[in-house]
Amino acid sequence: MLLLTAACTGGSTPVSRATPHPAATAPATPAPEPTPTAQPTPPLPAYYLESLRARPYPGGALHLEDEMFRGDGFTKYHMSWPSGGQTMTGTISVPDGDGPFPVVVVNHGYIPADRYWIGQDSGIFGDPLAAHGFISVAPNWPGYSGSGPAPAGLPAIVGEVVTALDLVSAMSTFPKADTSRVAFIGHSNGGGVSEIAMVVDPRIKAVVLFAPVSTDMADNGRKWWVNRPEAVAAIGRPEDNPEGYAHLSPRNYLAAGQPPALFLQGTADEDIPASWTQASYEALRGHGITTDLVWFPGAHHDMVGTDLARANELSEAWIRKALGL
Repeated sequence: MLLLTAACTGGSTPVSRATPHPAATAPATPAPEPTPTAQPTPPLPAYYLESLRARPYPGGALHLEDEMFRGDGFTKYHMSWPSGGQTMTGTISVPDGDGPFPVVVVNHGYIPADRYWIGQDSGIFGDPLAAHGFISVAPNWPGYSGSGPAPAGLPAIVGEVVTALDLVSAMSTFPKADTSRVAFIGHSNGGGVSEIAMVVDPRIKAVVLFAPVSTDMADNGRKWWVNRPEAVAAIGRPEDNPEGYAHLSPRNYLAAGQPPALFLQGTADEDIPASWTQASYEALRGHGITTDLVWFPGAHHDMVGTDLARANELSEAWIRKALGL
């Protein structure tokens, strides 16, 4: 028993037991992150003003055709130039002398193609300027009087803008033209062409708008275009494509530094609401664009007589000042 007690209570040091360490584990290698692939941005519709600003306007050689008549200090000819792979036609009134002369593009209003005659709604604005030292050019719109079709996929008014801007480019091949001084005149729908062009192309230095359509293209779509299939073929109705109309409306692209614009309209205009013109005028002023608005008491959409003569005088004075003449 003594031996047993000594074995149980003696001062011997207990043997410690080592706790085994777990085996070292290599850190897990994270799976590689997939490299993001840039997705191509879908191109904007060709009729958006962003697209029109980026579009090239190569134009080509301007050709004088046969003489139409001799005016007071100028000669008027038929002309042609290329646009979008098509031949476009129009008129050009050239002052007597060697030049170079400033250029005015006159954009006529809407007239059904089967009722249009060459020079209609353009000569009354352009020829007085030609008599005073300006080259006046007036396009026949795509599909009118020998002009080829507009590029596919564009509303009618945009095809007209492209045609007019290619004409500006073509003027550089005409030695008598001073293409550093270019103005646009537009009546009614031609005013809409000029409104778009002035916010698209910095080559335009002055604009005169005779009773123009609205700078909000949805106004024009609701009032007229929905009744003309060719006008809405590429854009649809305003209520179905509000974003498209917003991107086609010059009012949304106004900015300081754009060309001075003069509005001329009769108080009895039966086609263009006065509120449209007032809204466009105020929008230009609000963006710091030099502009003026002159109302002609009792005058209709198509000015005649003394109203037309006075409007042409104001137009010429406005262009001369804007072009530094």
